[in-house]
Amino acid sequence: MELGRSGEALGIRRKDTQGLHPPRGAGTTVAMQNPFARYSVLFLGIAACILLMLPVLPFLESSRGVAGPTSTDAVHPVSAALALALGAAACCAVACVVGRLINAAVGIFVLGCGLAVISGRSGTILDAAFDGDTLLPIAFETIAWSGAVLLMSAIIFRVSGPLLDLPARKKGGAFFNEIFNSDAARGMAAAGIALLIVWLVARTELKGQAIGAAVLGGVATAFIGRRLVGDSQPILLMAAPVFAIGLAQLFTAYTLKAPLDQVVVQRGLPGWSMAMPLDIAAGTLIGIPIGLGWTKPAEADD
Repeated sequence: MELGRSGEALGIRRKDTQGLHPPRGAGTTVAMQNPFARYSVLFLGIAACILLMLPVLPFLESSRGVAGPTSTDAVHPVSAALALALGAAACCAVACVVGRLINAAVGIFVLGCGLAVISGRSGTILDAAFDGDTLLPIAFETIAWSGAVLLMSAIIFRVSGPLLDLPARKKGGAFFNEIFNSDAARGMAAAGIALLIVWLVARTELKGQAIGAAVLGGVATAFIGRRLVGDSQPILLMAAPVFAIGLAQLFTAYTLKAPLDQVVVQRGLPGWSMAMPLDIAAGTLIGIPIGLGWTKPAEADD
């Protein structure tokens, strides 16, 4: 085995580049068998996503002079949402290139790193509370991000091809059936472990804690989800934790009676409401590919 454990965590192995796509030029195929080439693609992809997302930050500036935790906190919410959408689309394009050259899981990891750039420099639940927010728009934005995560994951898998250790459900079948099927629906249950982990880990307003909780939740979701999705690609699985946490936030929004700023100061919010929508989306897109790499069957190794 030529690669270290860090490479294995993302499933970057020699066999990942064989048989994944339609035939390409021999030079490209040989190059991607080289660990240095694969790591170069990975790091260049992450760097490209960082550069693409940094210009989005000024659009998120709130009336308090800092990047707001959600697009609705920005001085110009429509411009902020559009900038986020364009930045995410650009990162998705980069992720497609990385996925095409390595595999879809690595491409999605790169996309998650791009979103984490904005997440790490945007506001927390404290900023939301003192900006006069309520939990309801935060919950709706999280649910909206679950749809965006599903769409971007589907595009990346469509361009990159199926993961070799999770063969396509039906060779030559409709791609829609690869996303929505009984196995994929059963895999959605794995999102429950992500909800539990975020509830347990995200106990303060610290940004790193929120993103870290989402990453851990994504890893755990992949561990369980791999055993549930059967002969199906983990496309729907990528969005499942974001959707589940969004629903939990929605429940909290409707049941919370006290003002948000008062509850935040008293640390009375459940963990899933301490994390912001982008924290959850970015952490999930980083964590699930890592979990899929760690749980890759031994027979798929070099």
